[in-house]
Amino acid sequence: MKHFYIIANTQKESVMACLAETVRLITEAGGEAVVSWHTGRDCEGRYTKPSDVPPETECVITLGGDGTILQAARDLSVLGLPIFGINLGKVGYLAETERTEIEGAIDALLSGQYYVEERMMLTGEIYREGVLLHRETSLNDVVLHADAHSRVITFDFYVNDALINTYQADGMIIATPTGSTGYNLSAGGPIVMPEGRMILATPLNPHTLISRSIVLPPDVTVKLQVGRRAVSSYVVSMDSTSFDDLCPGDEIIVRISGQRALFLKLGRDSFLNVLKKKLETS
Repeated sequence: MKHFYIIANTQKESVMACLAETVRLITEAGGEAVVSWHTGRDCEGRYTKPSDVPPETECVITLGGDGTILQAARDLSVLGLPIFGINLGKVGYLAETERTEIEGAIDALLSGQYYVEERMMLTGEIYREGVLLHRETSLNDVVLHADAHSRVITFDFYVNDALINTYQADGMIIATPTGSTGYNLSAGGPIVMPEGRMILATPLNPHTLISRSIVLPPDVTVKLQVGRRAVSSYVVSMDSTSFDDLCPGDEIIVRISGQRALFLKLGRDSFLNVLKKKLETS
């Protein structure tokens, strides 16, 4: 592996020094590093255009936090390129290595001492009276929730067209195993090994005496339908993209995506090590 495309979160402190070091280590070892200098979203909500990535690229390196990795996974999923995350923020679940370990990590990538881990993604679609309004691919989750000025919302929760429950709640999280350690975890949902294949449904503060997450197989279709007498304002968030123009009766359809995210890993216990650190500091 010699050809790399680097996406850096320039809003992080010291990112430029880390970026310079990463480029230097790659080029001095005979590799090639192309840097993305985009700092904002385009008209389609993307931070990185697939067309900007050179065709010979073998790996995408991200410098930042989990948010940078999520953006890269979503924006570039059509390319099928593996991602290697270097963490410059807090202890993140998605990044493979830390700022202090860059030299060893780059050596491992250049010498082929890694393996590829595949992660499932979700496709979220919004329909109004049968007409598709919006479609997005998510690595972490698809979340139906109230806007900043509303609290409780009402919605129906279906699995394969079977009504499971009508909720009065703050919302619902539909998460991948990768997203299990994100918003799902904060809402009391289960932690799942990221290479698993399942869909997690976790209600947000439902108005019931019992609140439980539901673990579903990957071949199901989940539907969240906005209450037809809804008076609150509803928002759908798909990773870092939000759609806030929902009307009563609108449907959010979520299923496993045909696209996948690939991550380069240096050690098979890296996720467990990060989990252990998180539990020790929580």
